[in-house]
Amino acid sequence: MRLNRGEMLTWSGHLIHLDRPNIEEIYLEDISHPLSQLCRYSGGTVTFYSVAQHSLNAYRLSREFYYDEKAQLYVLLHDASEAYLSDVPTPVKKLLPTYLEIEERLMEMIYLHFGLGYPSPYYQRMINMVDRDLLAYEIPALIPNLEKIKPDIPLLDIELDFQVRDSNKVRVEFEKTVKELVKKL
Repeated sequence: MRLNRGEMLTWSGHLIHLDRPNIEEIYLEDISHPLSQLCRYSGGTVTFYSVAQHSLNAYRLSREFYYDEKAQLYVLLHDASEAYLSDVPTPVKKLLPTYLEIEERLMEMIYLHFGLGYPSPYYQRMINMVDRDLLAYEIPALIPNLEKIKPDIPLLDIELDFQVRDSNKVRVEFEKTVKELVKKL
C-alpha cells in the first residue's frame, strides 16, 4: 500500500488523513496505545513517564478541582493528538505554524468523536490551568533540573502517579477512564 501525502497508518491499521481528518478515522486504541508508549518531555525525564500517565494525572487533578465530567474528559484527551503527531515540545510547536494547524484540526475531530465539541474558551482555560498546574508536580518528580520554571502555586495533597508503569496497564486505565466519562455525558 502506498500512502499519499498527509496519510498515515495508525496502530490499529486504520488510515488517517492528518491534513484533513474526520471522526470516522479516530479510534480509542489508536490514541491509548501510542500515548502509553510515548515519553513526555521528549524523554528528558529521570524515569519513563508516558503522555498517557500525564493525561491520567491531569484527569486526577481536574477531579480534585471539582471539574464536571465534560471538563474532565477534555482534560484527559488534551494531548490525544500526540498519538498521531508525537509529543513535540511546546517551544518547537510555536516555530511550526503548519503543525499547530494540523494539531488543532485533529483535536477537533478527536473531541467530536468522543461526543465533545471543540472546547469553548471556558473549557480551554480549565484545560490550560490543569496542564500548567500539573507542571508543579511533574518537575520535582521527573525533571528537577527545570525547578526554575516550576509554577509557584500551592500544591494539593493529591496522589499522582509518577512511577514507571507497564505501558499496557496505563493503556487499559486510559481507555477505561475515557469510556466511563463518555458514558456520563
